[in-house]
Amino acid sequence: MARILVLEDELMLNEMICDYLVSNNYECVGVKSYDEALDLAYEQNFDLWVFDVKIIGGNGFELLDSLRAASKLTPCIFTTSLNSINDLNKGFLSGCDDYLKKPFELKELLLRVQNLIKREFSHKNEKVENLDNNYTYDITTKTLKKNDKQVKLSKKESDLLALFLKNKNRLITREEIYAQIWDIGEVPSELSLRVYIRNLRIHLGERIISKPKLGYIYVV
Repeated sequence: MARILVLEDELMLNEMICDYLVSNNYECVGVKSYDEALDLAYEQNFDLWVFDVKIIGGNGFELLDSLRAASKLTPCIFTTSLNSINDLNKGFLSGCDDYLKKPFELKELLLRVQNLIKREFSHKNEKVENLDNNYTYDITTKTLKKNDKQVKLSKKESDLLALFLKNKNRLITREEIYAQIWDIGEVPSELSLRVYIRNLRIHLGERIISKPKLGYIYVV
């Protein structure tokens, strides 16, 4: 399922946001401080960041500035009680993708989350992508189903399938896969990658084509 990092130093609100996103089939990691968020955003792969602006140890604008300067391009939503045009401008100049003023309804946050995650799949408007043999892929929750029954995939298999669907008919090198699928500190494994590819082929047939010494292509 899609993975979201939530930075919010108000503990109750942090828990409410995470619980709500989890109840809507997202994986959610909640943190309270600048340093915690910075470390996790560098070390682990997320599909979306939700950052409060006024946080322990710094502010969300500076945090996103640092991440964007390090070529971390994960979509980001700011949540903040700041409401001036200058504050809004700072948010977008730092590289955010959306801006949600406090207080907000959790449903509104969910709609913005869904919109940004769908945007990563070639700006598709629909929520579900139809694949072969009665398989479907839910773009917002990153889940594979057959005849409306969820197919069990490991996290890396799900992330790998999402990467293929975002890059149809394009060669994806092994190095790119390792950078996108393995977290910092994890040792990439060619053997494990082959196992993930084999397991996906059980469902997707031979659409995933190997290019020896180069990488893989998902053909449509």
